[in-house]
Amino acid sequence: MYLAEVERAGEIIPAVGPRLRLHAGDRLIFVGVVDSIVELQRIRGLMPATDQVFKLDGPREGRSLIEAVVSDRCPLLGKTIRGSNFRTQYNAVVIAVSRSGARLHQKIGDIVLQAGDTLLLEARPAFVQQQRNAPDFYLVSSLADSSPPRHDKALTALAILFGMVVLATLFENLPALAGLGFGMFQASILAAGLMIATHCCSTNAARRAVDWSVLIVIGATLGIGKAMESTALAAGLAEGLINLTSENPLAQLALIYLGTMLLTELLSNNTSAVLMFPIGLATAAELGVDSMPFVVSLTIAASCGFATPIGYQTNLMVYGPGGYRFGDFVRFGVPLNLLVGLVTLTVVPLVFPF
Repeated sequence: MYLAEVERAGEIIPAVGPRLRLHAGDRLIFVGVVDSIVELQRIRGLMPATDQVFKLDGPREGRSLIEAVVSDRCPLLGKTIRGSNFRTQYNAVVIAVSRSGARLHQKIGDIVLQAGDTLLLEARPAFVQQQRNAPDFYLVSSLADSSPPRHDKALTALAILFGMVVLATLFENLPALAGLGFGMFQASILAAGLMIATHCCSTNAARRAVDWSVLIVIGATLGIGKAMESTALAAGLAEGLINLTSENPLAQLALIYLGTMLLTELLSNNTSAVLMFPIGLATAAELGVDSMPFVVSLTIAASCGFATPIGYQTNLMVYGPGGYRFGDFVRFGVPLNLLVGLVTLTVVPLVFPF
């Protein structure tokens, strides 16, 4: 989507350049795919310019963008959008109309509806359920994440975030409060509840924000890590690593880093970190040194999934659309892994001595 022209005080400013300063009341005409309107909805201060939008009762944050295809049994066929009282009948406003794949560039209210027209509507989310099986439309679907953000709740959300950090810091660092068992986890749960209670976030949005697949993977790998500790497997592996390097802490650190980096290229960063964490702690304990260099290096290594397309989600996202091959990641990722590893193994022991 790009800005095609600006209407200001009845005058048209075409071929808008990047240095044009926007004024309050400017009408911006964008050209592009419908889904890009979702991004415009997120920009504070931008509102759909159709006059009918301001007639729709209720706050904008309670509405979303919806696409609907007019059927041949719609009672409004042959009537203009204004003359058919579309807003009153469906409690929705028409923002744009597409016919035969092209957007109609005339006043919304003067458009005569025809079967097959695709309407971009702003309505409450319940519109989809109410009209999905109605004969008036062939197809009704909502655009994902099209509800505009609650900018008026920004200060409330910021205050909750600040309060969460302060509360967790006080309870974890003040001796008088440290024994109460209230930490970052409890503060986060309280903050999440306050975000919903103050309507900064809806319950549906909060539910959708939870990535259950990631939580399941983390939970499963935590179980594996705990099993490695309880069965002394981690200690056995640590002892084997020590025998290989003659109790040299830096060499042990390099082996832990290398093992974590290889695992994250094949599994995931969360999995590799959880699996290698008990081994790193056991190695530090066997050597009698501080565990912090191992923890920091392990964390960095778990984020170095550069050499394979399966090492991280973003690698897979660009793998197909970018036309890359497996060897492209190896060719560029291995040198990058080596560079990050060299910097890490040089800097970490200096900042966090053994």
